[in-house]
Amino acid sequence: MRTNWLHPFFVATYVSAGIISSTTRPLILADTNRDGIVNGKDIAEKYTWTNERGAIFLPNVGDKHRRCAAFDLNGLPLSNQELSSCNDAASHLLLSPELAAPARTAPLHDISEEAIGNIYTLPESTLGSVRVFWKQPGSLSGEDSPWRLVDPQFMFNATSLRAGIELAIDARELVSDLSAWNGTLSLEFRVTDGNMMTYDAVAMKQAPVLFHHHLQRVQMVISGKGNETSSPAQQKFVRGLEDALMNVTETPALHLLNGTDEIWAQDFMEPGFASMPGPEGLISLRVLVRSAQSTRVAGRQVFESFRGDRVRGHQLPLGSGFGHEEIDSGGNIEIIPPYVSKNGTSYTHGRVIMGKHFDKHPAKSMTSLIEAQIYQSPLILEAGWLAVRHVDEFVQFLPYQNHLGWTIAIADTQAPLASLKKAQDSGHGSTLVTSYPNLRQPEGFSFSDSTFSFYNSRLENLTIDALLSDDDFLQMQKYVQKYTDHNLRLLLEEVPLTHNDVLRIPALFKNVTYPWPSNLDGLPPRLHRVTPGQSQLIAFLPAAINGIVIGSDYVAAKPWGPIVDDQDIFEEAVRDVYGQAGMKVHFVDNFMSHHVNGGEVHCGTNTLRDTRVKWWS
Repeated sequence: MRTNWLHPFFVATYVSAGIISSTTRPLILADTNRDGIVNGKDIAEKYTWTNERGAIFLPNVGDKHRRCAAFDLNGLPLSNQELSSCNDAASHLLLSPELAAPARTAPLHDISEEAIGNIYTLPESTLGSVRVFWKQPGSLSGEDSPWRLVDPQFMFNATSLRAGIELAIDARELVSDLSAWNGTLSLEFRVTDGNMMTYDAVAMKQAPVLFHHHLQRVQMVISGKGNETSSPAQQKFVRGLEDALMNVTETPALHLLNGTDEIWAQDFMEPGFASMPGPEGLISLRVLVRSAQSTRVAGRQVFESFRGDRVRGHQLPLGSGFGHEEIDSGGNIEIIPPYVSKNGTSYTHGRVIMGKHFDKHPAKSMTSLIEAQIYQSPLILEAGWLAVRHVDEFVQFLPYQNHLGWTIAIADTQAPLASLKKAQDSGHGSTLVTSYPNLRQPEGFSFSDSTFSFYNSRLENLTIDALLSDDDFLQMQKYVQKYTDHNLRLLLEEVPLTHNDVLRIPALFKNVTYPWPSNLDGLPPRLHRVTPGQSQLIAFLPAAINGIVIGSDYVAAKPWGPIVDDQDIFEEAVRDVYGQAGMKVHFVDNFMSHHVNGGEVHCGTNTLRDTRVKWWS
């Protein structure tokens, strides 16, 4: 970027003044010092963008006036690409000026009447991605918008140059491919007067879209609404969820989706945000990234239900993420809270974790988007040992009183086995493993329904003695432990924590290895067949680790474990381990709504967290 166009004299003059006075050379300024105001204090170090200094602009891609449609004039649903192409920055109009970054030129004197100016961005790859607007002087309140889109070839006349030019900058889209552009640009100001051509510039950067971690405040919990006729289990789950949320310290809003039959609210989108400084504090935009599952119809909810003022739905590009493969669900994307790695790399905004399935990796369209934001480059764990294969089935991150302010929680099979053995030794071996009532024929449910894909009738009469004598089951717990230990090693090689810092959440798993059929419609299978020599597992009973972190409160699946001395021993163990993190547990019954379908509370919900986050230094 240009660094030699401004004389030191002007730097001293304008910084001390704090205002923009007229100059004899071109001077363009943006909010380089990040106080939300453009003035003379922004002159110093304006040519290079760093984490500490440099102007920021947003992708202005919400739908402020709710003008974007989901259906065409014939009532037919728009394609994924048509649906996502509409936003406030898609046209030549500045529909949300409050989300555009300010910039301005200093008034120029000692120029002729023939002087002209051009304002444009470099590199050239930004021309179709970034918009520059000029606020035309003389516009009155109530008239059409005074903001005019500036083409690089547009020529500002001498009158405008003498008055100074007020500008607004925003982006049409997210930065999604580092090989094309990394989000940093130079806003150039060129003045031609006769044979003399002079320049100035200011460095700017598009705000990255960052995914939320569990230390950020929950504003809304999302789940599917369901109905009493077709989904009584979901209705029961929602009632339990409502009760749990009413008892947390800071009760978030609950939004129930009624535009889809999807019960897996976690999996069709990943919420994030982008932010920049403003004159009265942070200015932010919520960005909901649709999962890389092109045929997952529920993913359209990010546009049909959520897109609006300061809320953007983002559709990943074609080329990967075709079909509805579970590896590309939102449950396979989690975020480590902020830390500095053991090799000294700072992840000030946390780091994404994703699960691979042995030799199969998540869709490139999603990993490229995450990598293009720079700050949360993904760490890949191994999730191929699971049937659904999501990282949220075995690991999470909890607020904790230590030097990081958080710790790792990971599924542990040994503790619940020890609890069962203790119960057996104390004379409770004939106790049923699950306390779920009337499991053989629960009211309102039929196990002939194919949606109950992982229900096992063996559980109806299974005792502690029988389970602990099942060698195959015990071997599966060792298999699980091998992979959870492997993933924990990967995390502890990265994060400055020790084994003693880790919380181990009781969880048992069962083998559901199955030769999943290939699709006959040309789509890749949702669940893939087992890798030779491996197994595929899901939670044996509702798993607490798959829950919602809401500050010091935790909403978890009720485990329905064995009752010993009038106490569910698994429920007691779960309360104890989360209590070590100072968290209060609120249990929700999701046995029939989600557990028998292969997921738990976290899978069946999503959260919108506070977007007022300062990501720069």
